[in-house]
Amino acid sequence: MEVQGETFRLAKPLRLSWFAPLFRARYSPLLPEEERALALERLVEAAFRSAEAGEPLVDGEGLLKAARLFQAGSRALLQGNPREALHRYGEALGLLEKEGLPFPAAALALLALAQEGFRPGGKGKATARKALRRAQTPFVQEVAERILSPATDPEAPGP
Repeated sequence: MEVQGETFRLAKPLRLSWFAPLFRARYSPLLPEEERALALERLVEAAFRSAEAGEPLVDGEGLLKAARLFQAGSRALLQGNPREALHRYGEALGLLEKEGLPFPAAALALLALAQEGFRPGGKGKATARKALRRAQTPFVQEVAERILSPATDPEAPGP
């Protein structure tokens, strides 16, 4: 993990178990806007990766509460329950909105996965296109492109 200049660039597999404490310690409204945006992208991705790895739900206040909801939603999605995922992702997005923050592309990509899983051919593709336009990370590109690919099974949740 590089700390000077690019605090939220990664050097090891992303998991909330190590990223949440770093986020708690380093995320600040005083960071440049690009760094704050990347930090939120990574927080959402970490939530998904932690759900994949079977990590316990993260604890914390503020934006870590949103991370917990993204993690719970991702767990539901990976277990084949897109309806539950949509509920948890909606709660997480509500917390971000309450903080006056834009929705990270990673959040939109996960929302698109859940939408496609719940109702194939519905809003998922439009949400995936929006995520792809905002993409800053390979994770978002992989998830969004997978949803938009005509050969993709919409019920398979992984990126």
